[in-house]
Amino acid sequence: MVAAEPGLALIRLAPAGDLPEVERALGPLVRRFSHSDGAGPLLADNPGPLALVTGFGPTNAPTAGTLTVMLGIVELQRVLGVPVTVVISELGAWNSRNVPWPGLEAIRDQMLAFLTRIGFDTGRGTLRSHLDRANLVRAGKIARFLTRQDFLANKEDLLELYDSHGLLGSEVGLMVDGLYTIADILGPAEEGAQRILVLCGQEEAYFTALARLVLARQASAGELSLGWKATVGALYFRVLEGLGGYPKMSKSIPASSIHLGMTRPELEDRILASDEPSQPALLSAIELSSGWDKDRLMLARSAYARRAADPAGWSAVKEDYVQAFAAYAALWTACAP
Repeated sequence: MVAAEPGLALIRLAPAGDLPEVERALGPLVRRFSHSDGAGPLLADNPGPLALVTGFGPTNAPTAGTLTVMLGIVELQRVLGVPVTVVISELGAWNSRNVPWPGLEAIRDQMLAFLTRIGFDTGRGTLRSHLDRANLVRAGKIARFLTRQDFLANKEDLLELYDSHGLLGSEVGLMVDGLYTIADILGPAEEGAQRILVLCGQEEAYFTALARLVLARQASAGELSLGWKATVGALYFRVLEGLGGYPKMSKSIPASSIHLGMTRPELEDRILASDEPSQPALLSAIELSSGWDKDRLMLARSAYARRAADPAGWSAVKEDYVQAFAAYAALWTACAP
């Protein structure tokens, strides 16, 4: 484990030598990630085109966790200067979550507008949804290389938690959602990219594994091969702990999160809360979704560490964060279709 800056670390999952390459390529941005899986060699000065792929499910207004990923993508696009594809997966969410279709359409359009407002450059990247003919055809092409057992062996760790809240679609729907997402990841391979870097949460690492499985199986399929030759790596964004002790801030579990659809009083109620289980999550949210500079973040961490002796200092930091997050919430509201 190597510290990126005080209080933040990148944990290495990949082979030795990966971490220095990631740090050299990303610099201070490395603080946004918790794990690297083969990202270092992809970010090094290797031959062949590099493409970044990520996406969001439009099931609700973005949580602080989703906002930190959005801000991270904008920063990465500026630093790396390579093609970035962001997919708003309304069709995948329709199959994997119990959310009405009109709501998915509305949030999809709002997310697309919001991403451009916070700085995503459509001249150097692609914003699209799952209603994309090329991706649907690609999903059909790769389906033959996957089995039901593949999806059972590679799935999100939090599925049981979501299921206990009655949030999941059918088993077939979950596999369809996975198929679309794998097709998203492999889109650059079909277009000739030799290096694909997936950006997502660590709980979604199974998509990386399934994409690699498809590449390996089609490569050995003889005359049935698609001819795709690419290496897939991943950088996993830090997962924000959930309020009240939940394992993550999830848009599907309202009590666990703050989100951009909240009013100022609602944000104050959640962010200024004093229950101890919520405080680590609030510090993480401040570190990654406030937009504050390094010096101000160091002051926030110091106030957090001294919160027992000086509760007023930590409360003042959280009040400032209410203002910062409320500004993003106002921008989100302005992007509504």
